[in-house]
Amino acid sequence: MSASEETKQQTEANQTEFVSELNKLGENLGNLLRSIWESEERRSIERELSTGVEQFAKKVNETVDQLRTDSNVEHVKQAAKGAWETARGPKIVDEMQQGVLDTLKKVNEELAKRAQPAQEAKPE
Repeated sequence: MSASEETKQQTEANQTEFVSELNKLGENLGNLLRSIWESEERRSIERELSTGVEQFAKKVNETVDQLRTDSNVEHVKQAAKGAWETARGPKIVDEMQQGVLDTLKKVNEELAKRAQPAQEAKPE
């Protein structure tokens, strides 16, 4: 088997594992959200989230307005574009993909741990 074929097989295996982790993430998030929704604290959490989202949106809008008037924005855009073009090499992409995959695994593990006690406590 050539090195190119091995690389292709490794990439396909990584993509399959990546999709699997995303599916697990979806399941874990669904279980966690269901547990939160069914809890007594839901209304309090909902109010807190609503207030937080409103404040976040307000700050984002303020920041966007400030950036529109900032003369340095174009310079920052050009620097970011240059950095992106430099970082698009295959080795960097593979390293980034592996980093995202590792992070997804850790997030899934933590979500599963946190959702487990709520599911065990729920009467069947």
